[in-house]
Amino acid sequence: MKKLYTVVTVFLFAILAGCSDFLEQDNKSNVPGADYYNTSAGFESLCNAAYGSLRTIYSDAPWLFEGGTDLFASGRTSVQVCNLYGQNYSSAEENVTTFYKEHYKAISLANEVIYWGGEDDSRAERVAEARGLRAFYYLNLVQQFGGVPLVTTRTTSPIASVQRESAESIFQFIIDELTELASSSSVLAEKSSDGRFTKVAAKHYLAKAYLCKGYLTHDEKDFNAAVTSAKSAGAGAPLTTPFTTLFSNQGERNEEILFFIDYNVATVADVQKDGNRQQADYGPYLKGAEAGHKYTSSTLTPTLWMHEVFNTNTDNPAQDERYEGTFMLELRQSYWDYYDEKKKNTSEVIYYYCPSWEIANIASWRSALDSRKNAIIVEMLPEGNNISNEQTSYQAKMSADICGVAPFRKFDDIENGKQYFKITSSMRDIYLARLAETNLIAAEAYIKLNKPEEAVSYINIVRNRAKATPAVASEMNIDYILNERARELAGEYHRWTDLTRTGKLAEYVEAHNPDIPVGRITTKFYLRPIPLAAIELNLALKGHQNEGWD
Repeated sequence: MKKLYTVVTVFLFAILAGCSDFLEQDNKSNVPGADYYNTSAGFESLCNAAYGSLRTIYSDAPWLFEGGTDLFASGRTSVQVCNLYGQNYSSAEENVTTFYKEHYKAISLANEVIYWGGEDDSRAERVAEARGLRAFYYLNLVQQFGGVPLVTTRTTSPIASVQRESAESIFQFIIDELTELASSSSVLAEKSSDGRFTKVAAKHYLAKAYLCKGYLTHDEKDFNAAVTSAKSAGAGAPLTTPFTTLFSNQGERNEEILFFIDYNVATVADVQKDGNRQQADYGPYLKGAEAGHKYTSSTLTPTLWMHEVFNTNTDNPAQDERYEGTFMLELRQSYWDYYDEKKKNTSEVIYYYCPSWEIANIASWRSALDSRKNAIIVEMLPEGNNISNEQTSYQAKMSADICGVAPFRKFDDIENGKQYFKITSSMRDIYLARLAETNLIAAEAYIKLNKPEEAVSYINIVRNRAKATPAVASEMNIDYILNERARELAGEYHRWTDLTRTGKLAEYVEAHNPDIPVGRITTKFYLRPIPLAAIELNLALKGHQNEGWD
């Protein structure tokens, strides 16, 4: 890729061939240009390749989405340099460069769809989808990097120089695009069951773009617009699907899921290689395939705060169904016995990962079933019992012990995870936007408008579904929002931008992430560095690096 990582036509088929099958992509032609893209099959293949970029962006470990936050830290394997905020983190950091590059490749593919769709009415819906994808990719970029170059047209030759637009300008571009796509005259489908970008997705991301922009402008109009857009996307309606059902194989294609990355056994060449790694990215090391457990990378391991956040803003953490929907507290002889109704109460429990609020109830827990009587109690405490019945710190359990802390089960693929011991074998859809977050966007905007009575009603839509203690208006502040987003959205690719948007990155990470000492996170870390490789290829970026990264 050359100049701004813009995909020129001559390279387009190389990119298409490198994408995983997605929405039944077909790339049999090796002749680029009008002869192919003017055919229905060729154009549809190009559209599907634009969606395939989602898989590329979200297929690797989520270092820039969830790493270096308060919720996840190093396990038996260390996190990447960009998650440590140290002296070795520079504009040449590989993960930052890859993130930037892949987003511009994705934007280029979207621009190709828009170009080849032209004024053809039969292609209008696919063109609208591509515009929605492009807006989504720019929303990712502006939240990570601030202002970036804005490329909105197809190019057939390398671009030597494109200036960097301000963050506010990028947000305005996103808002303008999504406003049109969300309108009653838009040709987008209202909803979709196959992962396409729809009108309701446009409304959700319009709300999020207004919310983020409001933090820059401090303009009430942006926060009011965020509320209006969130309501139009469905915020305010009850959430009726149980959390544990939503996050199960049976929960896919639920009406609460507004935008998702579709994974389907029928559309991949190799289930073991072409699935996603979401179920493997979080949690402790659980031994090898011989143990009958799932594959975990043991890198992004839940911090103690990831547990204790459920013990915050409540007088009864045990009733919040999201805790056991997120963590597997009882590890059996085989990890997957937990999901087997015939074995769940009979298969011997090896470890019981006991949260702080259940320590006093261990005896009654143990006596309830014979399968629990010999379980080793692993205490989720700053200092507590470990798998060897020794007193150790929670951090030592994270980094030193096999099966040291509670497994993170939220994204488990019960069907393929059990069958294939591979890091990329999950065929569970990846949820990118869902109605619970739409409600939390409305609540956050209301807090910024100093309207706690309105904010609490949207918070409680989310908490009521979880059977959690109802919130009250006097509790409404940004900390409550961040805690609720942690409980509801952990691992869903939001946390780093949540902390930077609200100005809480240093406060939360230094308090709760054992990798990060107090005082390490300075203001420069609230944006990623523009990659050195991009600056070297784009003359207009020279001298326009993010503050502190020169």
